[in-house]
Amino acid sequence: MSAARRVHAVSPLDSELPEPRFVWAHRGASALAPENTMEAFLLAAEIGADGIEFDVQLSSDGVPVVIHDPVLYSDGTTYYLRRPSGTRATDFERVFVGSRTWAELTASEISFPNDRTAPLARLEEVLEGVPESLWLDIELKAGWTYDPRLSSVVAACLARRGEATLVSSFDHVVLAEMHARLPELPIAALTDARLVNTEAVLAKIPCTMLNVRRAFVTRSDVETLRDQGIAVSVYGGEILFDLPDLLTWPIAGLFLDDPRMAFDTTLVGNSSGTS
Repeated sequence: MSAARRVHAVSPLDSELPEPRFVWAHRGASALAPENTMEAFLLAAEIGADGIEFDVQLSSDGVPVVIHDPVLYSDGTTYYLRRPSGTRATDFERVFVGSRTWAELTASEISFPNDRTAPLARLEEVLEGVPESLWLDIELKAGWTYDPRLSSVVAACLARRGEATLVSSFDHVVLAEMHARLPELPIAALTDARLVNTEAVLAKIPCTMLNVRRAFVTRSDVETLRDQGIAVSVYGGEILFDLPDLLTWPIAGLFLDDPRMAFDTTLVGNSSGTS
């Protein structure tokens, strides 16, 4: 593993561009450890990320579970985050995270890709266990699995750590709910599209931050949005096609599975990037 980063960005919220650019560890250092786990989060801090991005959804009994996918695959003894290659769908029961209690979800081993195993984490555990120097981007998983309790549960948890924390989501309804509960909490809207009127969309939430997939943004877009007071960060595997150039754009930050790529671009050719 290459040397850890020495010079850090201060904040993704400053009106001035962070220099160097703010680097988010996408689901923690997920290229190097099981995604969305304490192992991945602590490793991200060790190798020099400025912040970690991770996903939260609720179990059936209202526990904020740190996990991306809404569905797990169970063979009766193990939950698989992804169905193992070469297996048949009929070999597994599809289990919605929101249909199981926390105790039920943690009663079985969790298997991550590449035959790695790790325990699930709760939001409270992350808020207390991650170094306070590290920013947190809590992505709220909603949409088709929307749980009306989500914003209230997350808001209550954030009393444990109010600093250096923001929330994001593709579901702008749940972001508006978070703003109603915690008006001072920084909010970032996620989008997989070029918006016709970004100012109008973000004003409804409201927020002044946009996290957009690299495939749906140009340098000109970023410059225009920045002139409008909207900070833009980029994510997606497409980042690796032109990472050195992206680092010269007026972006607030970028999301990487391996944060080291932002300060050691020789690593770029050895990875498939972010998902």
